[in-house]
This record gives sequence, C-alpha cells and structure tokens, in this order.
Amino acid sequence: MGSSFSKPGKGKVWTLEKVRDGFEEFHKLFRRYPTAFEIDDFDFLPSSRQIQRIFGGLISLRKQLGHSIENYGSGESRSKIATDINDRGRKLEVIVRDYLQEKFNEPFVHIERPVHMSSKDRFDFYVYAKPTNFAIDVFGTIDFRGLTRIMNIKENRYRKVNILKNKERLYFIYFSEYDVHDKIINWRKSKRNRLPTTWRILTFDEFKKEIAGCNNYDLI
Repeated sequence: MGSSFSKPGKGKVWTLEKVRDGFEEFHKLFRRYPTAFEIDDFDFLPSSRQIQRIFGGLISLRKQLGHSIENYGSGESRSKIATDINDRGRKLEVIVRDYLQEKFNEPFVHIERPVHMSSKDRFDFYVYAKPTNFAIDVFGTIDFRGLTRIMNIKENRYRKVNILKNKERLYFIYFSEYDVHDKIINWRKSKRNRLPTTWRILTFDEFKKEIAGCNNYDLI
C-alpha cells in the first residue's frame, strides 16, 4: 500500500490515495469508474503501465480501492458498457435526424441512403442542401482508442466506393464522454494514408457550427 511513483517530467508521486482521488474525479464526471483505456486518457490518473508497476495491475488496484467491479474486461461488464454506448449512439441518431429535418425540411433528409445502388453499406443520412449536399455517419464511442478503431472500419467501408461528388462532404458525428478533439487532429496528421479532406470527424455541436451557413431548398 505504501508504494509510490514519480511521473517523469512532472514529479508526480502516485500514492494509493492520489489514485483514489483520480478515480473519484472520473466518477464525478461520468458516474462510473474508468476502463483501462480510459485510465490512460485521463489526466488525473497514472498510466496503465504505471499502475502495473506500482499496484500489481488494474484488477489488484481495484481490489485495494474496494471497487465492486474489479475487471471491466469480463463478459458482463464489457457487454453493459457496449450496450450503454450503443443506446446513446441510437439516441444521438434521433437527435441528429430531428435537427436535420427541422433545418433542411424532411423531404431533403434521406435516412439510411445506400452508399451506391448495389451496396449494403449505407450513410445514416444524406442531405440535399445549399451550397452542396452532404452525407452523415453517426456513432458512439467509449474513448479515443474506440474512436480510432471505429474510424478504421468506416474508412475501409467508404473508401471502397464513394458516390459523393468532389465537393460533397462526409461528416462523422461522434458521441464521446469527454473531449478528444486534439487527439483526433493529431491522429489524422499521423496517418500514413490520409483521410480525404472532405471527411470531417466532429461532435454534434461542432457539426452544427460547421453547417450553420448551409441553407435548405424550398418545398414546391
């Protein structure tokens, strides 16, 4: 229990009490305790590697902290987290749909439009708008690593064939419990095979600002 660790460059000493404070700070923000990947992304906690060295691993640490769930990688815990994220993703789809239909009029917002006529892959939304049409893919993610995994899958799907014209944008609107904006920018820059410049990865609020200047067509 008396182990501690000075974080390189910051002089941080990770005692059990300081780690407990970090876990409680996460719980205050998100109403649950973090998974292993989220620990690495959270500024008020040491890395998973440091936890392994100091406390004998994350399961051991959770036991020392007295948490009821010691292993979030177990089937039941992992399934619940995935279900919660999927549920929130579906709710976000409804929110996005309602916003688009109000802004651009329902007939000009196509839901689950095929990427092309012979494809099973679909955009969540395809919108006819001025000055140019655009497509949308909506998803939820637990953390930044989850976001990159999902984006890699979607990249492979949409790169196969893309019916979008040169100036039409594809918006990936994501739900995440905390800010990963800067990490997304760095990830895009570091990719060997760069994403098309017409692909945008945004939160819903960022998306609304992005299309603020777009106008709807008049109903005849």
